[in-house]
Amino acid sequence: MNNTPIVWSIGGVDPTALAGISADNRAIAATGAHGVNIVTCVTAQNSNAFFSISETKIAMLEQQWTALIEQCPPSVIKIGLLANTEQVNWLAAKLQALREVDNKLWVIYDPVLRASADAAPVYNSMLKAISTQLMPQVDLLTPNAIEAMKLYGEKPQSLDDLARYSQALSDEFACQVLLKGGHLEDVLDTNSHLMIDHYARSAALTRSEYIAEPAKQFVLSQQLTQSENRRGSGCILASLIAGFVAQQYTFCDAITFASGIMHNAYRDAQPLGYSKGGTLSLSRDISVDNLPKIVSFNEMSWQQLASYDSAFAPCPLQLGLYPVVDSIDWLERLLKQGIKTIQLRAKDLPEIQAEPLIIQAIALGQQYKARVFINDYWRLAIKHNAYGVHLGQEDMAIADLTAINRAGLRLGLSTHGLFEALWAAQFMPSYVALGHIFATQTKDMPSKPQGLDKLAAQVNIFKGAVPLTAIGGISRERVPAVAATGIGSVALVTAITKADNPELVTDELIACVGEGADHG
Repeated sequence: MNNTPIVWSIGGVDPTALAGISADNRAIAATGAHGVNIVTCVTAQNSNAFFSISETKIAMLEQQWTALIEQCPPSVIKIGLLANTEQVNWLAAKLQALREVDNKLWVIYDPVLRASADAAPVYNSMLKAISTQLMPQVDLLTPNAIEAMKLYGEKPQSLDDLARYSQALSDEFACQVLLKGGHLEDVLDTNSHLMIDHYARSAALTRSEYIAEPAKQFVLSQQLTQSENRRGSGCILASLIAGFVAQQYTFCDAITFASGIMHNAYRDAQPLGYSKGGTLSLSRDISVDNLPKIVSFNEMSWQQLASYDSAFAPCPLQLGLYPVVDSIDWLERLLKQGIKTIQLRAKDLPEIQAEPLIIQAIALGQQYKARVFINDYWRLAIKHNAYGVHLGQEDMAIADLTAINRAGLRLGLSTHGLFEALWAAQFMPSYVALGHIFATQTKDMPSKPQGLDKLAAQVNIFKGAVPLTAIGGISRERVPAVAATGIGSVALVTAITKADNPELVTDELIACVGEGADHG
């Protein structure tokens, strides 16, 4: 059996292929997943006008469903244009039945909610069916501002209302909501050159997979590269997200990656024929410059946390082999062997016990001209003028980053996926740690192991922008494959300290990863 993840795209046919299932398939393929289709309607339209629609009968929808379920059951289902109330009710029932036998299924709905005045009764009936029948089967809703307004039933008065809208929709429909910044000019008196997207996840959502999600709310901001040649943007963004979720990305990571791909594609989008075009070319090969800025993350605001004026003191891009040890004995033993980057992680000690260890670690770093990072104890690190501090995501929110920055210390930040890596990189740290790559026994992790493919994708995105190190579950045998991703450093917690011959293993690993650039 082929293990390529399958994404079902349920929607209409656009003859220009700029939107609908043709655009969906193009986006899903860009993520490495495979897209298959259930066609709800065939339209006659182009970038200038909508001419007509031919709705697929329920019997044909049923046969398409049966054909797909027999050969290629879905990891994710992405829903686009539904043509009538009957289709909505049919799909809601099919999804409910499918969930009873597959509780791992994810459903993403990009609503198409446009209706003419003379079709108001039919439209209102369909909207009610969407709200009461279909939405209980949806895991992520991706409306633009107009569609959110129709579902919410109230017009926003300001940009601040959009955060309230996304949370209210998430609470009402018990699903995640990504309220996209498209069509803001149609509902607000604004001419912003920014795309601002709001994500919210209701506290009522208890599915076990959500424990791996880093955020319950966040706001993304991105420069609008152009207003022309953006047809099909809603279809494509939702389908990119669907493809990445099928590839075992968290929703937060999938949204971040999809937004970067869209920004890169629209920057170079061209007209099609005689009229407006869209994204005919989609590529995962993007840089950090293509990604949006995370303006807020749960209760944390980027502006509030990043109150300093310049980047943290720099580290070389190639940090080399990076052992993480819990004692001064191991620290000195490895420094004597030529290690240039190392971390003292003495967890859960009161400061009165940690302080003498930190003083010794700093002195050893100076003696061996090495980069010694202190885990967590940032106040003591500042007090004794350490080379650097390493913080986890939780510590980031409570530590005084401005004080660390102004003291001239280096800062390393732990991350557990693309979303957190982007959040960390915005603070201009000395390095970013990407983890955990494999399952680890040293710490209980709510996130899933990222694996080599996701690591390689992040290395490609952040290369040259910030030093990177990989950490988590990296055994001696796995180091060559991790180093082959192009990452400049590999952090090890037990591969050396639990080895039968630590000195021999250290020499082998230095030969594979390098000891890192000299520290003068």
